[in-house]
Amino acid sequence: MVGRWPKFCSNSVPGDLVRRMIQGESAEVTFDLASLIRRRRMTRTFQGGPRLDDVVRLAETAVRAPSAGFSQGVHLLILDEEGRLDFWNRTGAGSWFEGRSPGVLGATHIVLVFGDSQAYGDRYGQEDKRDLGLADLTQWQMPYWLVDAGMVAQNMLLLVEEKRWGGLFFGVHGDQTAYFQDLGVPETARCIGAIALGFRSAEDAPSGSPTKRRRRPSEELVHIGTWVSLG
Repeated sequence: MVGRWPKFCSNSVPGDLVRRMIQGESAEVTFDLASLIRRRRMTRTFQGGPRLDDVVRLAETAVRAPSAGFSQGVHLLILDEEGRLDFWNRTGAGSWFEGRSPGVLGATHIVLVFGDSQAYGDRYGQEDKRDLGLADLTQWQMPYWLVDAGMVAQNMLLLVEEKRWGGLFFGVHGDQTAYFQDLGVPETARCIGAIALGFRSAEDAPSGSPTKRRRRPSEELVHIGTWVSLG
């Protein structure tokens, strides 16, 4: 806790919260969801990070996301220490970030997000779903194992933001078949991306595309009744 106190205080902690912490009262702060969503941003400079068991607890909450047919085929694979270093080296992501955003390499954990299509094929082969014809995975117009995985990833990012840690979602590119096999990942599971996770450095600042492109106004993205505005 001593090592984390300067980082915690750097986030404009309300005075009432500081008072309660000094008095030994609960330091938990709650925020409404809308504010949390608006506050969330990607982190590209990390300094230290939480314990593995704290990350596991967040992951256990994150997987409680919508799931087609309650198939529950989204998996989170958490890497720290040796596993994290092996990931950076074997996937090529480490050299990529080293040349562009070296602060990302300070993350203490990597969370790989997988959607397992087999879980969905099995679920939709059961009696109450069989008539939909979706036990055959080629019949899915939308691969919901990937849709559901995206929901779990967003859950994880919001939970990380609620803790005022830092998170960065990024793609894992190239053929990683051998690497995933070494991790014991089944062939039916597809990785939609990874989340670098740790404490957000006080030096971290907004960066990347959001600093170069304007945010589109909501009226361009939220449509009522018809896509094209009639006004």
